[in-house]
Amino acid sequence: MRIGLVRHFKVNCPHKKFMTAKEFKEWTEKYERSKVMVKPVEMNGITWDICYVSNMPRAITTAKEVYGGQLYIEKLLREVDTAPFIHADKIKLPFEVWHIFGRIAWLFKWESQPETRQATRKRVRQFLAKIDYDNENILIVSHAFMIFNIQRELRRMGFRGNRFARVKNGVLYELVGTPPKKLVERCRKRKNRTREKQS
Repeated sequence: MRIGLVRHFKVNCPHKKFMTAKEFKEWTEKYERSKVMVKPVEMNGITWDICYVSNMPRAITTAKEVYGGQLYIEKLLREVDTAPFIHADKIKLPFEVWHIFGRIAWLFKWESQPETRQATRKRVRQFLAKIDYDNENILIVSHAFMIFNIQRELRRMGFRGNRFARVKNGVLYELVGTPPKKLVERCRKRKNRTREKQS
């Protein structure tokens, strides 16, 4: 089985070099509403059987460009939100500091972040439990931090492939492996229940 991971296209949302906590929060809100910059994506000639995509507009726009079939929109694939790690109105810090320390705060379970590390991992596992594993080539279009966490979980399951620490916009990453039998069995039971309800 092959699983492809694509981060949405780059978002057209410039930022100031230095920001206060309030300005960083306002920028993150603007980022959610901004348009993406579409570009060609090398999909390596693979025929993808199914595509799961985050319910955020920037991901859906990207998925429509890289996949021609029906999209399975999944809120579990939403990005892990980041928030100012400190609330000091008069202190201006570089944009990169706000962003990086927000993720460090997530890692160390600081209360400043809207989602905990455990909640993120639970969300990833819930999504992976919903995949239709009867498909051979599965495409997932999501967000940088979410993709990073998905690939970590896939590696725990035995998948191998592209190694990456920084997830680039509009780039395909591939992992190949065999999903655990319990997930495949759950998938088939779920499909059987759906067929029974429809009959």
